[in-house]
Amino acid sequence: MNPKVAVILFPGSNCELEAVRSSRQSGMETEIFRWNDESSKLKKFDAYILPGGFSYEDRGRSGIIASKDPIMEMIRKESSKGKPVLGICNGAQILVESGLIPGLTPDQLEMALAWNERIKQGKILGVGFYNDWIYIRHDVRSGRSVYNRFGKDVIMRIPVAHGEGRFTSREQNLLDNLIKNEQTLFRYCDRSGKFSNEFPVNPNGAVFNLAGVCNPEGHILALMPHPERTIHGKPIFDSLADYLKSGSKTAIRKPQKIAKIKPVRDHMEQQKQKPDIVILVRLIITDNEERTLENTIKQLGYKDVTLYRQVYLGFHLQNRKNLEKTARKLIESGEILNLNKEIPTILIGKQAYSYEKKKGLNKIKNPTPGGFHFIAMEYDNYAGKNIYANLQNHFPEKTLEKVERGISWIIRTKNVHTAGKVIQTHIFHNPHSMEIITV
Repeated sequence: MNPKVAVILFPGSNCELEAVRSSRQSGMETEIFRWNDESSKLKKFDAYILPGGFSYEDRGRSGIIASKDPIMEMIRKESSKGKPVLGICNGAQILVESGLIPGLTPDQLEMALAWNERIKQGKILGVGFYNDWIYIRHDVRSGRSVYNRFGKDVIMRIPVAHGEGRFTSREQNLLDNLIKNEQTLFRYCDRSGKFSNEFPVNPNGAVFNLAGVCNPEGHILALMPHPERTIHGKPIFDSLADYLKSGSKTAIRKPQKIAKIKPVRDHMEQQKQKPDIVILVRLIITDNEERTLENTIKQLGYKDVTLYRQVYLGFHLQNRKNLEKTARKLIESGEILNLNKEIPTILIGKQAYSYEKKKGLNKIKNPTPGGFHFIAMEYDNYAGKNIYANLQNHFPEKTLEKVERGISWIIRTKNVHTAGKVIQTHIFHNPHSMEIITV
């Protein structure tokens, strides 16, 4: 009897059919299982695939909302019995955000899949979404995992297509532990199998050229490239099928002794240097990201929480003359917001301003509601650096010194302790790639 595999379909998944096809080509009975179906039905399956796509439209960040979906609790329970789980691209992001990968410390975020960085000879050539064909191979003992029951000489040419795929961690000793424990399962390489951390061999700047990381037992894999989109990725599905058909119902390997990991603690840092100009941008229509994160928080048990979201843009200037004129020029550049669908609030010192195309800036009382206010921002601030670069054509006189971009959140709740607990759910940030700044 062929093994049964469930491909989990979340709202926004778009690679489920390719995953079903590849799984069936390797001799596994495979069907699509919707996120809102009765999760107890998952027990009848032998393995699970979390496919690529944009679950919940990547609201918040890629994978975070799906990682909190109730169906993931059943996947977690079934995987604890040794049932394999393969997360591809967005599925990999879900596994990392759920704490199932790398899985050295249960239920703890130990890694992030951060924004891509295309780096060559120390220079950043680009950030964000990247789509191309790359090469990967496994770099550990054959059969170490459910997914590498073939030789190291197998080099797969398969596609990547993601914006947040850079494996990274701020935990001390984590990478050493992963290498020692042979969890660095698949790595980006060149066509001959050699590793180079330079772009384009490493398409996203991932530490140690990591393309796929497995859990200590070897039956859960977070893989950023797409083996399901090409026949060249078939060895991974054949390996899974071979494992399932062998009749093994237990995990492959228990963790080795590992060096002590110093966990990353969430620190809410005070803003060290206030920008000369702050522009807060809010959508004219309903903010779906705000509503989705709020609903997710309520599902986690925080029923009285409401959220208020704005894009945060902080401008540090070299030339501080006539800040109102500079703020108007920033808005009218067209680089930082779309006035047809977004509303800016400008803060200069303690004064707030609205903006009208004909009149420019108008003094107002700050309309931002009360509550616990903080900014979630990437450590590397590449979004801000990208805006800075785009603004250079509008400010040739070198007015700008630095641009910061993040998301301004306000948590409103009756219980003063609830805000801190909500932040600890990591809905708003992954501490391995982002920081929380209080203002």
